[in-house]
Amino acid sequence: MINTSPVVTRKIENPYWANKERQHIIAEFFYPDTNKRVTASIMNDGSNRDYEEVMRLYSIGQIDANTDRRMEERNNQIKQNLERQKVDKTRVQQEQLFAAKLDAFELDIVKNSKNRDLKSKIRKSKTFMEVTAYTVMLLMQEEANTAIAQEAVDAE
Repeated sequence: MINTSPVVTRKIENPYWANKERQHIIAEFFYPDTNKRVTASIMNDGSNRDYEEVMRLYSIGQIDANTDRRMEERNNQIKQNLERQKVDKTRVQQEQLFAAKLDAFELDIVKNSKNRDLKSKIRKSKTFMEVTAYTVMLLMQEEANTAIAQEAVDAE
């Protein structure tokens, strides 16, 4: 009987070590007929033909170089992700700070205050805590001014 099943050709590309013991390789199996790539995990169990094929096609130095390149790419990706997270965190903090300033100036007592110095400090605040502190100072001062004005009216 003649075997009529089609021969599937593939290329093994970009192998790199998956462990420090160099007994586990990750590689791409590329099938030119279908233009598909499959990532394969290849263990050296002493009888794995794929592992033996990789070792015939690539030197340990080539696999080491691929591993080093992958690690560098991975480390760069981690750095980029950390930078992106830092930028996102700063943006969120700035948005929250802006919202806190808006909230402070929506208070009638702050909006109608004549104390330009404290109102300016609220606007120029760099942190949420500063906005809160200056707003409380302004509120306390306005309350004190109102109490003094009320005492003057009561004294008349």
